[in-house]
Amino acid sequence: MLKAENVRVIVIGCIARLNEQRETDSKLPTGADSPLFGDGSPLDSLGLVTLTMDVEDAFADQGVEVSLSDSRAMSRKQSPFRTVATLVQFIEEQMAET
Repeated sequence: MLKAENVRVIVIGCIARLNEQRETDSKLPTGADSPLFGDGSPLDSLGLVTLTMDVEDAFADQGVEVSLSDSRAMSRKQSPFRTVATLVQFIEEQMAET
């Protein structure tokens, strides 16, 4: 099982790859409290899909299956995609269930 720091590093790496394709004024910050999706974020729904697919693939490369587009993510009262930290926490929760 990956450690919490490894989860954060993988997520930050995926954001960095996404940022390589974005204009300077629409890059996503990578701090723990940085907004990923919603108010204050330059990420649109297509960007969110791209990021979630990249994150899922990055974890699969590590032998860890995570699903960011299933009903657990979408039915939460508060989206796991609000900030970098909430996404990391959601992934850690999924890993703990397996």
